Amino acid sequence: MFLLIGILLGLTAIYSVINERYLHLQSAIGLMLLALLTSLVLAVVSLTMHVDSISWLRALVEKLDISETLLNGVLCFMLFAGSAGVQIKSLEDKKWVILSLAIGSTLIACVLTGFLLSTVLGWFGVTLALTYALVFGALISPTDPIAALAILKAAGLPKPLEATINGESLFNDGVGVVLFTMALAFVGGSTQPTLSDAVLLFLREVLGGIGLGLIVGYITHFMLLRTNDFGTVLLITLATVTLGYAIALEIDVSGPIAMVVAGLFVGNLTAPRVAEDVRTPIRIFWKGIDDTLNSLLFVMMGFIVIFVHNLAIAPLGLSIAVAILVCLVARTISVYIPLALLTSSNVLKADAFSMTRLFTWAGLRGGLALALALSLPESPEKALIVNMTFGVVAFSILVQGSTIGKLFSPEYLKGILKD
Repeated sequence: MFLLIGILLGLTAIYSVINERYLHLQSAIGLMLLALLTSLVLAVVSLTMHVDSISWLRALVEKLDISETLLNGVLCFMLFAGSAGVQIKSLEDKKWVILSLAIGSTLIACVLTGFLLSTVLGWFGVTLALTYALVFGALISPTDPIAALAILKAAGLPKPLEATINGESLFNDGVGVVLFTMALAFVGGSTQPTLSDAVLLFLREVLGGIGLGLIVGYITHFMLLRTNDFGTVLLITLATVTLGYAIALEIDVSGPIAMVVAGLFVGNLTAPRVAEDVRTPIRIFWKGIDDTLNSLLFVMMGFIVIFVHNLAIAPLGLSIAVAILVCLVARTISVYIPLALLTSSNVLKADAFSMTRLFTWAGLRGGLALALALSLPESPEKALIVNMTFGVVAFSILVQGSTIGKLFSPEYLKGILKD
């Protein structure tokens, strides 16, 4: 395992240098593109020269187990690090917009994606039961706009819009995991859950995650204010993430939501009261953790192409194309509905259509979707779902991510908000 992690870190470092010196792409896009090209070149060599040049790569991805690694490892660190760096004041003015998008939009997108996908695939003779289509809708609905945000900020993205995009992505990861758990219960359970069961599960996961996050955040706050030693502070924050997430898994509440809440608590209430000579290096450490894990994640996503299999080329390409189109349509509708309601009630002063266009194209999908797809129990539908998930994620990062800077000018971005 140590060797595999070393290989992954080494490849990520090499790709980062190549991207910085020659490609000049946004980091996430460049890393995934290079990893994807490596996978494809090795696959072509294996097929044309009858040389097994890809077995080591398959072993690398399988032994690292991206699903387990991300869901029960990397994700908790990334969410804590990301939320600890967000100022609550920047989210406060747009709290209703953020909550509407993180909960309402994610829920609408999940249901709409499921129904549209099952229907449209059926038109082309590809069968996917509605229950499995809803599972796909749940795992693909959360957004990961890291690449888009970096490009948009360079183009002059207004701070309120940046805070809204950031806030939505922080919370919809947790909501997406909860919806995925609920959808999976309808697929795999021996007894079908009722609507009330689903609502209770949703409330337990969300409210339980918020409650646990507040408790963990307060305990961390209490301990951090009683030490000025950098090493001790570092240990406390690492224990906060690992132990807090482990407890969430044990008591069946949302770990992602708990980590976001704990990160916001510590970053906004505790950090300002910690000594400057400790606070600065801790922030640098966690930013480094966030950047490194994001880089590793995008490289791992590029390697997942070797698992796109088990389907004939024609149905595979058709299914991916349908999934991409359905996801874009569902994202557009699911964003426009809450934004239109908020603007009509004067809660939000903005051009709802322009804002929807931005949030649709900036709504990239990331590693969480792939990890959830790969975590599905073995079934005839799993291969199709993994293939479609990879297609949507790759399209969103490589196509949407690389074109967003050209589609949205500084003037367009500044004209979205009216206040």
